[in-house]
Order: sequence, then C-alpha cells, then structure tokens
Amino acid sequence: GQEVVKACSGKFHPLFQFFYFDSVESLPSEPVDSSDFAPRNSRYDAQVSVFGAKFQKKLEDAKVFTVGSGALGCEFLKNLALMGVSCGSQGKLTVTDD
Repeated sequence: GQEVVKACSGKFHPLFQFFYFDSVESLPSEPVDSSDFAPRNSRYDAQVSVFGAKFQKKLEDAKVFTVGSGALGCEFLKNLALMGVSCGSQGKLTVTDD
C-alpha cells in the first residue's frame, strides 16, 4: 500500500538517485508567531516545529471519515494516527469498510 501511495503522489522520485522531497507549499504562508513553534514535550514536537501548535490542534480535533480499510486504507489510517489526526478531545475518526 505504501508503495502505491508513493507512486500515485509523485513526491518520491529521486533526483540523481538521492532521496529528495520538496514540499514548500505545506508551510504556512501567512505571518506566524514564533512561540507557536516552540517544543511542548509531546510526541508531535517535530510537526509542531514545522507547522505550528495551532495547526496540530486542528489536526487533533479534526472529524475525518475514511472509506475502506484495505491495503491503501490501512496505510492512510496509519499515517493519520502517526500525525495525531482525530486524537484530540473534539476529534472523531470514522472508518467504513465492507
């Protein structure tokens, strides 16, 4: 499943056979407060240092509906869990599969 995600996204094509990943469009475009990026001694500190605590809070409180939990669905669910999506008190993750 992970290899299919890599192939479909087109983000993992090596440049001169070295791993190169460019995702500048993921960074905040508006002015940000530097205190929002300070470590908070949590498992998500790496994400917070790039995207900020406000964004992490949005991820944690997101309400997500996922269709399918086969090969690709399991990979997506794993990645959502590792990012802390829907892990907050207001978050909800719904999975459907037949």
